Amino acid sequence: MFALFLLVAGTHFAALLSPGPDFFLLIRTALTKGRRQADGCACGIALANLLIMLLVLFVMALLPAEGSWLWRGLQVVGGLYFAWIGLQALASRRDLVLPQGEQLRLGGVYKGMRQGLLSCSLNPKVPLFYAGLFGVLRESAMPAWGLGLAMLWMTLVVLFWDLALVRLLDQARWRAWLQRRVRWLDRGCGGLLLALGGWLLLGAL
Repeated sequence: MFALFLLVAGTHFAALLSPGPDFFLLIRTALTKGRRQADGCACGIALANLLIMLLVLFVMALLPAEGSWLWRGLQVVGGLYFAWIGLQALASRRDLVLPQGEQLRLGGVYKGMRQGLLSCSLNPKVPLFYAGLFGVLRESAMPAWGLGLAMLWMTLVVLFWDLALVRLLDQARWRAWLQRRVRWLDRGCGGLLLALGGWLLLGAL
């Protein structure tokens, strides 16, 4: 069970490293609005992740027990979704383009928090992603306290990674490293997502 938790936690962190909508919002805010608004944005994103995880766990608690046709059907859907986005990440050839030459306009913490909260909450991929992660943990019969710890862990990882990212973006060396390695980050995320998708599909058989 601990090895499975590490796989889930590793996939979650790899997804944070692989640039998505929240990642780009945070970068743009840090480079154009300053650290205060970017910190607020990071807090809003973390809060949205927590609320979405609570919603996902609540819905999962209403589902029939493991082994029912509905649960197995959801496992298949989740496994196929993870496999699909994993293959997309492995095949990605994108480059990371950062804002350049824009005038810095200092913003406030609360405005950034609203931006982060709305951006993450309105992204339909986030609840699907967490439904898949918690589906893997539920399939392994992880107790409720274990799911709660996983939820707390992932919320804190989102918060502290985003706060760290804001500070790393102040350094030109880190920005250059990120631009050079973005395709490798996609590859790592894709491999872990494929592994989790396979786990869900095998559990449904």
